[in-house]
Amino acid sequence: MIQLASKDLSLAAVNRLNTLQTSVNNQADFTQKTVRAQQLWKAKNNSKIGKKTFNEIKDTLTAMCVSIEICNYCELNEANDIEHIAPKSFFPELAFVWENYLLACKQCNTGYKLAKCYVLDHAGAICDVEQGIEPIYKTLALINPRLEDPNRFMLLNLQTFKYKLLRNISEAERNKAMKTIEILGLNTRPQLIKGRERAAVYYYARMERLVKVLNAPNLVALKAALSPYDLIDESQDLDSIKAFLKESFKASIVTYKHPSVWHSIKIIASKTDRKWQHLFTQLPEALRW
Repeated sequence: MIQLASKDLSLAAVNRLNTLQTSVNNQADFTQKTVRAQQLWKAKNNSKIGKKTFNEIKDTLTAMCVSIEICNYCELNEANDIEHIAPKSFFPELAFVWENYLLACKQCNTGYKLAKCYVLDHAGAICDVEQGIEPIYKTLALINPRLEDPNRFMLLNLQTFKYKLLRNISEAERNKAMKTIEILGLNTRPQLIKGRERAAVYYYARMERLVKVLNAPNLVALKAALSPYDLIDESQDLDSIKAFLKESFKASIVTYKHPSVWHSIKIIASKTDRKWQHLFTQLPEALRW
């Protein structure tokens, strides 16, 4: 997981969300608020203004995805669901709050997370919550990548391709990270672990090929370093072709699945792995990609 770069909604969409949230907040008690939140959520597309609002919300969340229309939790599957980070069944006061939304895949949203919820007490300890009863504590035991940087809590281990908690974090941060990993199955789903391993291989292959391209002394050598799918305009001069290919390779790297793998490569492998060190020495600007 990595932090999302948030985008703003139109004023009309913000106003619509505020209207819906006010309707929830005006209910007399927690039970009525959760019922009202569920009702309004199910009916959100039933009006012209509602459909327009939530089409805009989904389009904006799609543009914010960590990769091209990829789930912001697992970083593997196609993201189609508008997900409440804090479940509306426990936090109806956040049912129509923009910062509580991200785009997730069906598997993460309904197969793993569902309405699973834990909170942290004032000491940072994990507390269970009970369906239908308002949580006593309001700190969600789940990393919110809209507002928090997951890499302040955990990093991907490039040997196991599982997340490892950082040292020197607080008890509350540790518990929040642990529950995030547990609820979403980030360290137990074989397809995620294998996908991260494949992503690491992809990143290395693209970087290695790009370095060969940029070091090519002539067009013949440059073409020999390319795959059949790396197209160039041979009418341009060599430097222009190299500049074009650098941007093309950069785009293919920063928009690939499992961006957490790329983040860990830059943070860890660039300092500890001899082969990666060599590539980043040849192309140090890639550390900022």
